[in-house]
Amino acid sequence: MIEGPLKRFKIIDLSRYGTGRYSTMLLGDFGAEVITIEMPRLDASLPSFLTDDTSPRYLAFNRNKKSMAIDLRKEQGREIFYRLIRTADVLVEGYRPGVTKKMGIDYDTLKPMNPRLIYCSITGFGQDGPYSNRSGHDLNYVGMSGILNLTGPEEGSPSLIGAQIADLIGGFCQATIAVLMALLEREKSKEGQYIDLAMLDGLIHALWLQGTEYLVTGRIPQKGETILTGLSAGYNIYETLDNNYLTLGCYEPWFWEKLCKIIGREDFLENQETKGEKRKEIFAFFRKIFGTKTRDEWLEILNAADIPCGPVNDISETFSNPQVIHRKMVAEVNHPLLGEIKQIGIPIKLSRTPGSIKTPPPRYGEHTAEILKELGFAEEAIQEFRNNKVIE
Repeated sequence: MIEGPLKRFKIIDLSRYGTGRYSTMLLGDFGAEVITIEMPRLDASLPSFLTDDTSPRYLAFNRNKKSMAIDLRKEQGREIFYRLIRTADVLVEGYRPGVTKKMGIDYDTLKPMNPRLIYCSITGFGQDGPYSNRSGHDLNYVGMSGILNLTGPEEGSPSLIGAQIADLIGGFCQATIAVLMALLEREKSKEGQYIDLAMLDGLIHALWLQGTEYLVTGRIPQKGETILTGLSAGYNIYETLDNNYLTLGCYEPWFWEKLCKIIGREDFLENQETKGEKRKEIFAFFRKIFGTKTRDEWLEILNAADIPCGPVNDISETFSNPQVIHRKMVAEVNHPLLGEIKQIGIPIKLSRTPGSIKTPPPRYGEHTAEILKELGFAEEAIQEFRNNKVIE
């Protein structure tokens, strides 16, 4: 098997939720040794969705990882952690600001033990500022960013988004890039550094078009005001005869021209971004005509004319899509308890050093004893940790 480009790096994952876990999983897909630190399940306060190692949620984030269960609230647990951190390249955590300091595992505490350590903190609002200690989840950050205000029907309320945009765009993508940049910089400086990553910052960064337009002109974008937010009938969503939906992506004028010719309304050619009564007329016609054929009939017609279009798939259609399958975005892995299970594949395709799924998601705390032995702890010490409920 080809070694991944990140094979020489060891990453400690202290995160609990998708943002950090998904980031470290991708790094593990490309060869990094990833050790997830869990709390021992002896703690009855832990919610089951964090501890059930056969649940979809656990399986989604933990392949290509090792799992240790250590109680970092106990002195012996921290001593184990300190020994582990001396061997690490990266630590990723998602606690609220100030929590790691109280636990004695913050960057200032760990840096003297390992000056090469790259320490990535992922939070909703960042480590400082007036909102830094607020609670929050994905929807709150998306709403605060302004993205939610541009999402949904023009005349209706803002709509929920069907994926965790803040976690993914604001957190996962930014954290992965930041860790890789810090590792690259360390090659020259030989020193680690601290990464303060806020999901809200990442969402603001995603406003590359609407945000810049506002900052330059001072005009607040609204739903239905631009092609991307519903102005154009050629860049929109339509219900078809079979009660399915399709999307049109005629952003450029030449695609709009093709579309108008196909539906027999060349009189619409000059009105891609029109407003007022003419716009209402165009939308009414589009809704009517797309209701005359099934989704697949329309897709065949539109694809034959090279018009950007696609189905509004449900999840089962997504994962049976021939393009998705061809690109290996559905992967299979053999799980010791569940047998052959399917996983979301690896999105980045490298020609010489591709990512791979080498190991299935581990059992909760599966590698605790193994890693302790690698760190030099004797069997007697490991048993003492068990007796004291420091490890699982």
